[in-house]
Amino acid sequence: MDTYKLQKKIIDYLDAKAGKEVSKEEIKKKFIDSVESRKREPSQQKDKKKSKGKVRTPRREIESVIDNLLFSLEREGLLNTHKKSILVAKPFRFMGRISISRRGDGFLTLPSKSEVFIPGPMTNTAITGDKVEVLPLGIGKKDRFEGEVLEITKRGRQFYRLKVKEKTTKFIFGKFLDMLGEEKEGVIHTKSLLKDTIENIQIDDVLVVKLKEGSRPDDNLYEVSFIRFESDTKEDPDLLRILMKYNYDPQHPDDVKIDYPEEVEEKTVSDWNSRTDLRDLYSVTIDGATAKDFDDAISFTDEGNRIRFWVHIADVSHYVIKDTALDDEAYQRATSVYLSNRVVPMLPPVLSENLCSLVANKNRLAFTVEMEASHSGEIYNAKFYKSVIKVAKRYTYEMAEDEIKSANPKLWMVQVAKFTESLRKKRIESGRVDLNIKETTISWDKDKKPSGIETRERLTSHILIEELMLSANTKVDEFLRKKNAPTLHRIHEPMDEEKLETLNQFLQLNGHNFRIKDTSYPEIMKAVKTIGDDSVGKIFNYLLLRSFMQAYYGGEALGHWGLGFKDYCHFTSPIRRYPDLVVHRVLHSVLLGEKLPYDKGTISSMGLHCSDEERRAADAERDIIKIKSFRYLESTGIKEFKGFIVGIRPSQVYVELEDSNLEGVLDKSQFTDELEIVLKNDFSFLSKKYSKIFFIGDPVTVSLDRIDYEEIKVYLKLKDFKKAT
Repeated sequence: MDTYKLQKKIIDYLDAKAGKEVSKEEIKKKFIDSVESRKREPSQQKDKKKSKGKVRTPRREIESVIDNLLFSLEREGLLNTHKKSILVAKPFRFMGRISISRRGDGFLTLPSKSEVFIPGPMTNTAITGDKVEVLPLGIGKKDRFEGEVLEITKRGRQFYRLKVKEKTTKFIFGKFLDMLGEEKEGVIHTKSLLKDTIENIQIDDVLVVKLKEGSRPDDNLYEVSFIRFESDTKEDPDLLRILMKYNYDPQHPDDVKIDYPEEVEEKTVSDWNSRTDLRDLYSVTIDGATAKDFDDAISFTDEGNRIRFWVHIADVSHYVIKDTALDDEAYQRATSVYLSNRVVPMLPPVLSENLCSLVANKNRLAFTVEMEASHSGEIYNAKFYKSVIKVAKRYTYEMAEDEIKSANPKLWMVQVAKFTESLRKKRIESGRVDLNIKETTISWDKDKKPSGIETRERLTSHILIEELMLSANTKVDEFLRKKNAPTLHRIHEPMDEEKLETLNQFLQLNGHNFRIKDTSYPEIMKAVKTIGDDSVGKIFNYLLLRSFMQAYYGGEALGHWGLGFKDYCHFTSPIRRYPDLVVHRVLHSVLLGEKLPYDKGTISSMGLHCSDEERRAADAERDIIKIKSFRYLESTGIKEFKGFIVGIRPSQVYVELEDSNLEGVLDKSQFTDELEIVLKNDFSFLSKKYSKIFFIGDPVTVSLDRIDYEEIKVYLKLKDFKKAT
């Protein structure tokens, strides 16, 4: 029996039934009978000797194939079973944003977090980031769906960068930049250009273009329209490049409402009288020095026998009404994106930097979580309500840290820090993976050019705010779970036990006898403490982080393994994260006893979209930080660096440079004259050129070869390394 062929026939049948109901019995009867009838065909019985060698497929095996396919389709939302009937989704398609690999194959993430594999010839001219409709073809290798792109519903980008490669009297040909997958080319008809423009376009110029509407690509050649030269702008070209690559627009569309009252007061707020007035309660914000969108404020008092504290979160849901143009735009963006020293806001600045932002000495609307706790950090009561607050003081992290370091027990900030340390200790004891990974940031001069690369120190004031925000997030999610309200949870699934072997192998190679027995918190943290914080310890922390499952948004209350929480959601940053806004709406509806704003199906699709946009934003932020870091590196004129090996591939070795934490690349030719580096295992390789085995973590001295801004990579040359002793 050809399983894939059978699956394809069943899928074709379901596709024809899209929007209608069928029964499992009906499907089984149709396709089991079909398979068995082919086994009885006279043409297959002509040669009895040959037929004796054929193995008849048992009926149970055919049923198993059908059951598995139907279960997988239901898990991905294409079927909805109710008792004995099955409703087939219309359209019967997987939908989402496609990602194209360097080989040209496509991948689409499904609601279950698994992927659809789309062979290169079936991507139908799709480009990474395009929103597509995919017809499932069957379950192929690796037990994952395979599919075919039937329609590109929306291009992922409006503008593209094109590097001119050839110029004729009729056409200008170029290569697309910042585009994964097979190399794609664009062509501009010179008849569409002004004569002066044609004359100014030179080979190797980078042009900004857009795909021509209505034209169909031919063999990876796309017809495009000229917009401008990349150099024709006073704006930061690196920023514009990333905005184009990820299709971000700092400005909001004209149909998004921005005419709000300038002040927050009783006459401008419709539900003012139903809110708790907390303007006389001392509250502060603690944020970065350059922050403009203040999502959260805190209040705290020691009542002797207990601690009472408040987390006030900007009441964005008061301004962003569900299903309005503003709400739709916020949902599509799903997150604010921080591109070096610029931001692409989820909400218009009139809200993100003004009315919603909890600025000092102004009336502001908030959603408050009021909590009671013991001095040892046990939170035993929480209540939630809409409020009006007036922040008394705006602290930077550094200002708060100075007060905390004074250790004066009479200071309010010192008292808060003492309590949040109790919260932190209690959470670590009950189970939390606390990794020692430092964050690298870029500093800027007055002209907004990178002036340095710094390792951000984790201050006590950072921890203070984190612990209070975690408290609010957990209590809100616990409350909504108990109310069985469909909402977006922040999910981090447990670490895969299979990853332990790789981690234990690394420990053994680096002389540590300790072995991680399981994925329990004590075992993981024992390993982190055992290995220390040198270069080897740093790599172990990286490996551990890569071993973790990726956190995402979803409708199931699965908890957050990394933080050790049974209940967890994002509630505390609605100015910059759409899932938090969803949670605010659900919580408010539950408190009022109103109809819930979302059903389970809507929550599931929202979770997928918000997780996807979060990953895209992280990629964009990573790209711009790398580019700006390379700009700074180039400006220093420094050519020689010390570093250590952090990764190996058959074609390349990755080195982290000391001080800057930048990652550079050593080509295989630095270690061998053969086609590939000989990998001994995941953590070491043999260099025939030096007759030496190199290990991850080995110190090396390197020199700068070149910076490739298009690939966003620093290429290095090996100068010296640790000799064998």
